[in-house]
Amino acid sequence: MATVSFAAAHTPVMQPPVEELRSSNGKESSIPCDEPLGKRALTNLMIEAMDLEVERLLVETGLATTNENGELEYDPTETNTVVIILGDNGTLANTVKLPFDPSRAKGTAYQTGAWVPLIIAGPMVDTPHCAVPCMVNAADLFQLFGEIAGIDVHEVVPHPIDSQPVMPYLLDPRQKRIRTSNFTMLAPNLQKDGEENGPCVIGTSCVQLPPTAGVCTDNGGVWWGRGRAWEGRQAGRRRQLLRSKPVPCEVSQPAAGQRGTPDFGRDTRRSVQDREEHDVRLG
Repeated sequence: MATVSFAAAHTPVMQPPVEELRSSNGKESSIPCDEPLGKRALTNLMIEAMDLEVERLLVETGLATTNENGELEYDPTETNTVVIILGDNGTLANTVKLPFDPSRAKGTAYQTGAWVPLIIAGPMVDTPHCAVPCMVNAADLFQLFGEIAGIDVHEVVPHPIDSQPVMPYLLDPRQKRIRTSNFTMLAPNLQKDGEENGPCVIGTSCVQLPPTAGVCTDNGGVWWGRGRAWEGRQAGRRRQLLRSKPVPCEVSQPAAGQRGTPDFGRDTRRSVQDREEHDVRLG
């Protein structure tokens, strides 16, 4: 089993190298990355660049070839390998497109924040190029890997696990749904020695999701936590924010040598039960 992680599409939004894009999109370079429409266009190009990287991975591992026109030739039934492509979270708010709601995107427990792409291709897929309208969870992939290896994970794991079968959908896309509910919760990242993320103001919301000042600013936010952001341009942005509109949270800085937690005007952490159905796309 091998895992390959791609950073795209992710902040900071940037123009991919033109040579990593289809020739018809080469003219899209030089798009401004500091305005909403530009960010959406660049996000599309970053996803296209990632698509070509997946193609290169398939070719260089011998799972696929390219024809004389440079097009991918991939037949999963001629391989003994299952390829799974999975996203890690929903779309960032400033790149969300209609009809989805940017206020319920990445960083929230709503569907647009938790709904991710899942593509599965392999020799056991009965009906390629179809979508299965049944809800699954990332935890179900643990059981799928066991099913591929002929292992019943519920028998070998010594504690209860929240995995449901995925293989039945691959063998028959008309399989009725197995999972009836999903649970999604939102909380700050786990940090060393119990530290908590500093506050980051993004738009009119104060969140504790970005673990560092860099991640906060990459997402268009203003960092109010401890660290380098108390200097230079970020300090100027904070002063401008204070003059222009109310700050949605107040920060109590701990005394020297003490570890403290910012005092927020409201707690942005929440959990919901998301019962929307997630599609599985079969390759």
